[in-house]
Amino acid sequence: MRSDIDGDLDNDVVVIGGGVGGCALAARLATAGLGVTVLERERVYRDQIRGEAIAPWGFREAVELGLGDTVLGTEGASVISRMVPYDEMLTVERARSAAMDLSTTVPGAPGIIGVGHPELREALATAAAKAGATVVRGVGRSTVEPGPAPSVTYELDGAHHTVRARFVVVADGKNSATRTALGIPITVTTPRVMLTGLLVDDGGAWDRAETTLGVDGRNQYVVVPRGADLIRLYIARSATDPERFNGPERVARFLAAYRSPALPCPDALADATPAGPCATFPMTDAWTDNPLLPGIALLGDAAGWSNPVTAQGLSITLRDTRVLAEALLDTPTWTPQTLRGYAEERGERMARLRFATALTDLLSAFGMPERAAKRRRMTKLLRERPDLGAALGAVHAGPWALGPEAFSPDILTTLALA
Repeated sequence: MRSDIDGDLDNDVVVIGGGVGGCALAARLATAGLGVTVLERERVYRDQIRGEAIAPWGFREAVELGLGDTVLGTEGASVISRMVPYDEMLTVERARSAAMDLSTTVPGAPGIIGVGHPELREALATAAAKAGATVVRGVGRSTVEPGPAPSVTYELDGAHHTVRARFVVVADGKNSATRTALGIPITVTTPRVMLTGLLVDDGGAWDRAETTLGVDGRNQYVVVPRGADLIRLYIARSATDPERFNGPERVARFLAAYRSPALPCPDALADATPAGPCATFPMTDAWTDNPLLPGIALLGDAAGWSNPVTAQGLSITLRDTRVLAEALLDTPTWTPQTLRGYAEERGERMARLRFATALTDLLSAFGMPERAAKRRRMTKLLRERPDLGAALGAVHAGPWALGPEAFSPDILTTLALA
């Protein structure tokens, strides 16, 4: 590996951000023989109440990166093979009979992989180091000098260090300070929905092979089981809902909201033991028109994200990683022109996923008057015209599994007028 952290020698690639994308990319490039340094702010990865689910199409990306075994071997990882539509419009028995088999969605993917975000980051950081990358933790403020031979200066234990490289990958998350400093604009949608999450110990009451995305009244439930007795519970509510999960009683009120007859074990969920922080986030989409500068590429959330309602974040990041890694390994010169395929593929992919999340939100009817009646009319129309809901298949099979007709704006208009 051609690097040291004091900058006397050049790296091939410096990655700012040692999260899922940053470490996965480092592992792939280092395995191919490139010199890679990863700069990570956190010394110990912490629970950020996100990133629990890898869709079948996203797991396939991990396999293509050579990291499938790393993902499945992560502490507490679980395989979720059924999507059960627990919902106010169905009895629990009818919901189970309508379950989707996730194990057959994508060849080579056993289903959705439920995995803790800190645990996955740790597993991938270990994989990157084993592959030969240098992973530096506890990094303070960093600055990037873009150009044909970019460099990164950063703080570590009170000292300043500079790393020179052929290329810098920015993978420091949604609130990327590096993206802001580089002046790369990002478009963020206005949130229609707020999402609250809490990790709990439910004693194993919830079937670990099941996940759900369903509605009862003002609440939309998302349940992502993990290994052992841990399970992540989410509740989405309209951004205009007057009752937020905040204040000292937010955990108690959040759990009480899970005592719903639409769910199979509501009392066990409502009585579960909190095992992590409880926080609320806006549900937004975001994108940048061009994630490339001379000597620089944005990756993962730093380049934009998908509305979390369909849990596409980890899959998007793994796809970003594979596409960018292949471009870097296949192209001798790394410029915005030679890497433009990464930007173009990502742009169309994110547009398709924005459509899928908009369709999901529409069918949940957040903020609409007479919500239950509206949902029944839209559901009836989908039974009559299943083509209108085809884009929902992108959530599990991937945005490229469907033709462009599945993402026509007319679909949203037709359903909205039901």
